Amino acid sequence: MASHSRPFVAASLFVLASCASTTTASLSDAELARAAAARQSLDDVAAALRLADLGPLAVPVPRAPSELRPDQPEFWHAAALAWNPELRQLRRRVRELRAEQGSAGAPGSVELLAQTRDAGDLELESELALTIDVLGVLGLGPAAAARELARERSRAAFGEFEAAVWKLRFDVDRARVRLARAKALAASMDALYGECAEDELRVRKLAERGWIGSGMQSGYDAALHMIEHRRAMAAADASEAKADLAELCGLDAAHAAFDELAGGVIARFRPEELELRDPGREELLARLPELRARRLELAMAEAELRAEARERWPMLRFGPRLTLMPGDSLLGGMLGIDVPFPGAVEGRIAAAHERREAAREALEDALVNASSNVTTARERLETLLEQFEEHAPEFDAEVARMLVAAQAGFRIDGMTIDKLALAIRERVESLTSLAQARADAVIASLDYDEARGVAAEVQP
Repeated sequence: MASHSRPFVAASLFVLASCASTTTASLSDAELARAAAARQSLDDVAAALRLADLGPLAVPVPRAPSELRPDQPEFWHAAALAWNPELRQLRRRVRELRAEQGSAGAPGSVELLAQTRDAGDLELESELALTIDVLGVLGLGPAAAARELARERSRAAFGEFEAAVWKLRFDVDRARVRLARAKALAASMDALYGECAEDELRVRKLAERGWIGSGMQSGYDAALHMIEHRRAMAAADASEAKADLAELCGLDAAHAAFDELAGGVIARFRPEELELRDPGREELLARLPELRARRLELAMAEAELRAEARERWPMLRFGPRLTLMPGDSLLGGMLGIDVPFPGAVEGRIAAAHERREAAREALEDALVNASSNVTTARERLETLLEQFEEHAPEFDAEVARMLVAAQAGFRIDGMTIDKLALAIRERVESLTSLAQARADAVIASLDYDEARGVAAEVQP
């Protein structure tokens, strides 16, 4: 082969060297099962939180608890931050976009051009030219816009992640309250059945002797069945709430913590410690993670608009050019300008402008909705606090006295069994209403706190 053919060999090797092989990762069933099982101890939670670290957040971040106390919120919040499925995907999305920033706005490909006058006779004349993307190297025009867009996409993803962390905190607490309510109601039905069963033997004897009719006995039995039915429904509600909490925290529902979770989450509720103050709209913009996420989405839409507008810039390529001739060579330069066809990007710019305006309107609408949510959440909380502090406890206390009186009357006069059956049914309803009123008030306080956003002292 003639010596002048070497430029073509070099060009081929350059192209081959630029190709990188991809790697594959495999995960066996056993490895996957072990990874899923490693969520049982506090060490597992701490390790997962370390791996999940994304730096400081503008929302409260739970730390791994020092001990496993299922009746405390720290364990559940930390587990959710570490293993919640949706949060894990959002976290990976943030890392993905941050990694992409390293390549955003990079110069275009290096172009290598080799040609000969006569493929049958390489001795005649050959040329080799190498050009680079000048504006890309200098970080101007579309390159700068691409870097800015990549940065705003990463920030928008992080804003979405922060908003999800904030919402998850309250979703976990609401699920804990629902589970505690169902367990508390089931326990109260067990206690009520035990209390009412003391009269069951007397009812049976009175019926056997014919002193009370079968209808009277059926009414009493129906009241006991009502207790059992409400107990079963509470157990079903507990199973459903446990499933919700398990999914939110990324835990297996067979985890021992679920069996140890008691009613402390409701018992520790102190209405007198609540601060009923509605933040203004400007405060909400600073306090509410969802609104911050919307603002970052608007910034991303603006970056997309600027990126489309900079596509009007021409592409400038420049580099050396080597001409090889028999017995001689010439070194020169090569300049290329790629100018977009007039009007070719105007439609994309107009579309990006509409997306920017849509993002702005979405932020405006979200602010109006957020302000409305604060008002309605406070009004609902005030109503449910009244039910929690006055109506439900008073109703339950009156019915409890009614049941005691009915039991005393029945033990004196068996013909008052209808009053006893009625009192039992009323007691079932009063205990149910009391448990529901307590849970509703706690959940309403959580809704109000979530709607108001992050308090100023935890802002970064």
